[in-house]
Amino acid sequence: MSKAFVFALLAAFSFGVAPVFEKLGLARTPPSFALFLRAAVTTVFTSIFLFFESKSGKLSLPDFHSLVHILLGGVFGVFIAQYFYFKALQYGDVGQVMPVVGSFPVLAFFLSVIIFGESVTVSKVIGILLVVGGVILLGD
Repeated sequence: MSKAFVFALLAAFSFGVAPVFEKLGLARTPPSFALFLRAAVTTVFTSIFLFFESKSGKLSLPDFHSLVHILLGGVFGVFIAQYFYFKALQYGDVGQVMPVVGSFPVLAFFLSVIIFGESVTVSKVIGILLVVGGVILLGD
């Protein structure tokens, strides 16, 4: 089992557990404040991580273009996406919201083909169809 697969499984587990806590928290918390709290927790833990990484000499600053792209990813992937995700959880069931939110690989696949020229294979197309089918089935 590759390191990438292990980390992907750990991320999937974390993404699977988080909505349950967030749905419980959103019962009495506005989504905008929940977003603030989530960002604050992320900032604290990331700051601690960066502190120890800088002590080991592994920390390096990104170049300007990388910084811009990472910041734009933060705006879309953290701020905007999480706000809408929290609004969806506030009004919907976790079992219906998560499959739709989890369908983001479909858009990422199409953008990666257009922007990076990544290949379109039969297995990738089948995977996309399975994701879309799963969203339809779980959304009922």
